[in-house]
Amino acid sequence: MYSTTLHDADLERNVIERMGASWDTRVAVRQERLDLTQYYDPAIPDFPATMVPFWDDPEFAALDQPLKLRFLAAAWVAYNEKAIYLEDEIVQPLCSLLLKNRLPGVADPRVKQVLAQVQVDEQFHILMCLDVCNSARERHGLFGYEMPEPLVGTQLKRKLAAISDEREAAILRLAFASVAEMSINAYLNLVASDMSIQPLNRINTDMHRRDESAHSMAFRQIVASCFKALDAQGQEQFRRHIRAALDDFTTPDHGSWASILAFLDIPGREALLARLDTATRAKRLSRDYTVLSSLFAEIGLEDALT
Repeated sequence: MYSTTLHDADLERNVIERMGASWDTRVAVRQERLDLTQYYDPAIPDFPATMVPFWDDPEFAALDQPLKLRFLAAAWVAYNEKAIYLEDEIVQPLCSLLLKNRLPGVADPRVKQVLAQVQVDEQFHILMCLDVCNSARERHGLFGYEMPEPLVGTQLKRKLAAISDEREAAILRLAFASVAEMSINAYLNLVASDMSIQPLNRINTDMHRRDESAHSMAFRQIVASCFKALDAQGQEQFRRHIRAALDDFTTPDHGSWASILAFLDIPGREALLARLDTATRAKRLSRDYTVLSSLFAEIGLEDALT
């Protein structure tokens, strides 16, 4: 099941070898844990106001400051719980399948080492996110708040339910994990670089961002190797599924905003969400396509981002 071969992966071996060798000194899990009891200023927001799409809506702007700060704390919880979801439901299952050789091109022991390292990193990211979520919930009385399942997750489950072939289901997971791991940095950079929020939140996100930057490069090599080892049918399935994954990842998802507004019993929230839906209907969420573009150029998928 977990067999390896020295001549399987069609990839830049130096890249994979360097990543595997540098893991001990590079990743968050090998660094000293952040002390979440450090200085916390209750007047500083937990999450960037600029990332709330209706922050300047007149009705929302009229809310009192303590309620808006509590809203931003709940947004910080939702932000991190979405990160947990992506790690646990999209990236980890794909890594497990690749370790078991359910797709070709990844049986090289150096690839297996990096995949196992990614799994350790992702589990630690889940712990990091759980810690900061619990801290925010305790400080702001948010233990009753529940974030709904992200739209990208429900879309992946719907697509998996429509596929009976195990290999195609693995290819579908490969496509969704590829987008998750190779375009997440824009999502993390917005928080990690925002100097207006709690310093601990910014530092925590930056630690996550640095790991994901390395994962992005690793996945770029691994996915390219896997794609080249697929037959023509498998390659066409990957092309089709990654286009769908790109669409699902960039479709605005208002579920978390709606859940926070409802939990905090914000007045006029139905009209607020209706205005948000109208304003974002033709828009796409921001992603960092630098690494994906490089992958697509190599495997002949340049038009996927147009």
